[in-house]
Amino acid sequence: MMKSQTVKHGTVLQRIKRHRESYLLMLPYLLFFTVFTLAPVVVAFVLSFTEYNMLQPPRFVFMANYIRMFLEDNVFLTAVSNTLKIAVVIGPVSYMLCFFIAWVINDLKPAARAFLTALFYIPTVVGGAAWAVWRLLLSGDQYGLLNNLLMSVGIIYEPMAWLTEETTILPVLIIVQLWMSMGISFLSFIAGMQTVDVSLYEAGMMDGIKNRFQELWYITLPAMVPQLLFGAIIRVHCGGRLRTAGGSSLHQLRRRNHRHPHHGLRQHPL
Repeated sequence: MMKSQTVKHGTVLQRIKRHRESYLLMLPYLLFFTVFTLAPVVVAFVLSFTEYNMLQPPRFVFMANYIRMFLEDNVFLTAVSNTLKIAVVIGPVSYMLCFFIAWVINDLKPAARAFLTALFYIPTVVGGAAWAVWRLLLSGDQYGLLNNLLMSVGIIYEPMAWLTEETTILPVLIIVQLWMSMGISFLSFIAGMQTVDVSLYEAGMMDGIKNRFQELWYITLPAMVPQLLFGAIIRVHCGGRLRTAGGSSLHQLRRRNHRHPHHGLRQHPL
């Protein structure tokens, strides 16, 4: 047993030595990931079992914070519910929408395809700057583009606070997150469709494939399994979190819902 472990250990060291250039290139990212991502997560998990206010040493309380969070803090349960709703919508809907748009524009001329690809990928690149466009569109006064349009045609008679009302902020966030999260999966699908061998479609026509839907099912989908898997992983990763662009409106909603009956904000040690 000890000999087997020694052999395996030696093999790992030999592999690292053999590919030391690759590991050296990975080292800066691994250091930043460990210091700024992995270490804070571990420390936060340990501190979650304590009562800690940053002024006094942590006091171990075991599961008290989790019991209070799940059984007494209604805002936390509401946040979990909203996150699940967003994840359910953004995950499958964004995945299918990305694939459908990529499939539609894939056969366009190169210039048009490149323009539309850049257009759909821009929200992923600009990030928070795209949220400013939505703030202008959904501003809660009469100068908001949507309010101005609806008031001009007589659908509403006074401005609606789209970004602060409890009944509208969640749908708005879902739409914004859906639009901002399409880029990477969409790009991978476009790349996957471009790698499909054209001769496969010609062979499919000779074998009896009659329309694009049959091409999609029997040729395109089996040929781009790696890209489909990558897109699914990206959707799972992005579906459970909100982009920071929508954080300000969500913060306003949480503050209003989390007020104490005596007009104060409750404080939690967690």
